[in-house]
Amino acid sequence: MTAAFLAIILLSILLALMSKRGHLRQKAEDFFVASGQFNTVLFFFLAVGETYSITTVLGFPGGVYANGTGFITWFLGYILLAFVVGYFLNPLIWRAGRIHGAITLPDLFRRHFDSRALEVVVTCTALLFLVPLGMQQFLGLQIILRELDWGISPLTAASLAGLLAFGYIAISGIRASAYVAVLKDILLIAAILLTGLVAMAHWPDMGASASQAALKQAAQPSLNSDVFAITTILLQSVGFCIVPQTCAYIFTARSASAVRRAQVTMPLYMVMFPFLTAIAYFALSHLPHISPANDVFPVVAKALLPAPLVGVVLAGAALAALVVLTGVCLAIGPLVARNLVPGLSDNQQRQWSKVVMALYLLLSIAGAATSSQLMVTINNLYYFGMTQFLPGMLGILVLRRLRPLAIIAGILAGDAVAIVLYEFAVPVGGINPGFIGLAVNAAIVFAALHLSPGPERRPVASMPLRAS
Repeated sequence: MTAAFLAIILLSILLALMSKRGHLRQKAEDFFVASGQFNTVLFFFLAVGETYSITTVLGFPGGVYANGTGFITWFLGYILLAFVVGYFLNPLIWRAGRIHGAITLPDLFRRHFDSRALEVVVTCTALLFLVPLGMQQFLGLQIILRELDWGISPLTAASLAGLLAFGYIAISGIRASAYVAVLKDILLIAAILLTGLVAMAHWPDMGASASQAALKQAAQPSLNSDVFAITTILLQSVGFCIVPQTCAYIFTARSASAVRRAQVTMPLYMVMFPFLTAIAYFALSHLPHISPANDVFPVVAKALLPAPLVGVVLAGAALAALVVLTGVCLAIGPLVARNLVPGLSDNQQRQWSKVVMALYLLLSIAGAATSSQLMVTINNLYYFGMTQFLPGMLGILVLRRLRPLAIIAGILAGDAVAIVLYEFAVPVGGINPGFIGLAVNAAIVFAALHLSPGPERRPVASMPLRAS
């Protein structure tokens, strides 16, 4: 098991080294967004690497195991709707990035609205809410490495994973992440399908009686859970397209058509979810006392597969977390070295970004060591803040007279409302607190648009695209 796991990790390092060929001297733009030269295939694998992370492998079956079938509705719903939203929204974001010469999300806000204050607010909000995403990946990596039975502490396991993630970044930035994402996707799909098929093969009567028993054990949906599912689907499907690392991935694409073609193909990956559901149902009917619920996938894999295949499965899951970690690091580094501390030279941006990335990894490791929440809960908190960028993004893409001050007020108010409702468990009829925060944000921004419109600014959707 360990030999197979380490062989896959070694192969990923070799792929990262291959990505450096022809790019020995990288400027900041190439390091962070590959100078906007990724074709449809590389962009596709990079973007899918963000879509299907360790939350998919561990959080989805864990969520079904802990919360029942109602959990499936919003988890699948937001991903499917995100593909539709992304088909229309992501090419416009790519266009905005190319017109404004942006590398980061705050670059768009600063250059479109000519507002340093807005740039700082967007940057600080992104930094604050990106921390839970790093924690999420390290929680998953701790589970995966624990199943390898190496006898090391969770903190040591997370530290080793952090070093590996930083190693990918140091080799060639976003290019290494894209190359490793290809291997990760192949392994991830194979691991999920294999484990799911074996689980179904162990069920009597083609799994009918086992699935019926599992469904009886699962929590039944309620009105509040349905409301939560709908509002979460709406919130996260939009938020997914405007988080800083997604924008950075979009900026790597060679053209808007490359982005659009990748969006069309992404739903094919949904084939994994019936098999992940089967794994959760198998655990409910055959292994009913797994704790914590996030352990469901690796526990089932170890119970059903031979050791070498378990090593491959665990390696695929680990790479799912590592690819997302590298992407987040490559988004968060320039947020500090480029947007929070402007005026650095090209070389200084790359060097200070690496320092920021290392600190981010350390902070995420520390956070994961003290967190016992389900991954999907952390995922929800992450979207509370990220989705608050939506009204301002609409101001960049299609609206004409938004004031930067209104966007700032909306972001701060939306964040505050979402966090207060969540932390104090205020009863809101099952509505996702982040959705309420976004509604407050939008009300402030659009009230200001009508009551006190700003100067005319041509939206990106109507701007001519500069020749490359």
